[in-house]
Amino acid sequence: MTNASSSIKILLAGSQPLILGGLKSLISHTPGMEVCGEAPNPVALIQLAPVLNPDLLIIDRVFEGFFDEEHLGDHDAFMSEYKVLIVSDFDKESIYKLHKLNISGFITTHSGTDELTNAIRTIISGGKYFSSKVVEVLIELSFKKSNSQKLLHDDLSEREMEIFRLVTQGKTTKAIADELSISAHTVYTHRKNILKKLSCKNATDLINYAYSQGLMEKE
Repeated sequence: MTNASSSIKILLAGSQPLILGGLKSLISHTPGMEVCGEAPNPVALIQLAPVLNPDLLIIDRVFEGFFDEEHLGDHDAFMSEYKVLIVSDFDKESIYKLHKLNISGFITTHSGTDELTNAIRTIISGGKYFSSKVVEVLIELSFKKSNSQKLLHDDLSEREMEIFRLVTQGKTTKAIADELSISAHTVYTHRKNILKKLSCKNATDLINYAYSQGLMEKE
């Protein structure tokens, strides 16, 4: 039997008591795993995570605006510092949007105990885990969206688009951080994600992309 010192420490985050309570009960009765804390709102999560230093964050999709568009960029940067498993209802558009974030796994509330524990162990071992229900949604919506001629920058969050435009204006990471009142590390993380989403290698590529799409004219 795994002793407490080697248990997988899990921080739960969610604003739905039934979902949070169910997850806590399942995890607490699984050998080798323990709930090290519970965050009932985003502020508590951001404060608790660096203090508790969990092995895994499990976040309910319905979480007091945590995944709202206006906060998504900042919270994605926060999640990049941890291993994250999202648990979601079967809202297809939300699943499709959130699977692109800095997460290690995604399951739905249709998942049973075995799938939850399998997802946790897979992620802790360094892998990624997306349940079959999530994969079905991604395949379905990817096929639909591939025919809609969506532009690359349409996938940028509001904060990422803001930083993208500042980069194309030639502003440095420090200048952007000062202007937006965020850390330089957060700007760096956003910039890395922007480069990836736009298939660019550096700031010059970003500027060329902005010109090619007529985005520079909006400044």
